[in-house]
Amino acid sequence: MSSIIRVNDIQDAGGNSIISSNGSGTFSNNLGIANTPMFFAHSVTGQSVSSSTWTKITLATEIVDSDNAFADSKFTVPSGKAGKYMFQGSLNTYGNNDITRVQVAIYKNGAVLSATYNIITSTDQDLRHFTAEISTIDDASVGDYYEIYGYIVGSTPQFSHDGATPRSTNFLGYRFIGA
Repeated sequence: MSSIIRVNDIQDAGGNSIISSNGSGTFSNNLGIANTPMFFAHSVTGQSVSSSTWTKITLATEIVDSDNAFADSKFTVPSGKAGKYMFQGSLNTYGNNDITRVQVAIYKNGAVLSATYNIITSTDQDLRHFTAEISTIDDASVGDYYEIYGYIVGSTPQFSHDGATPRSTNFLGYRFIGA
């Protein structure tokens, strides 16, 4: 035998709605639970870079920036929002058939926090595109800032925006709840 409890509103002792349902399975909460701040930004054009040089990736388009904490391709932890954060990034590259190394890094306060290292050993002479991805978790304090950088070895390297692969060069982050 099973039991069913049906409610569309759970209230606290003061009669304030904590969790409610619209009757169609959609819930809303007033618990103040949200993975914010959060941001997602991506590039919309190619970015020429110097070979063998760490270069900050320019991210011109914001899809979401919940706390207005992302500006000039940099996320700064806002007041009252310290905690554990997840950061992820992706770098799509383009070169002149001779890319041999691609790295992407997340910088914290101007220094490398986490980086990838990719050696390309393909003999395919048409190899022009390569994507490097990174993710990390960090304890962030108010005022800490995070950026994404790329490093390419090749004769005419670019951070690429491939129209067929929109948002392929990007950076995102969000704060964990309860961590």
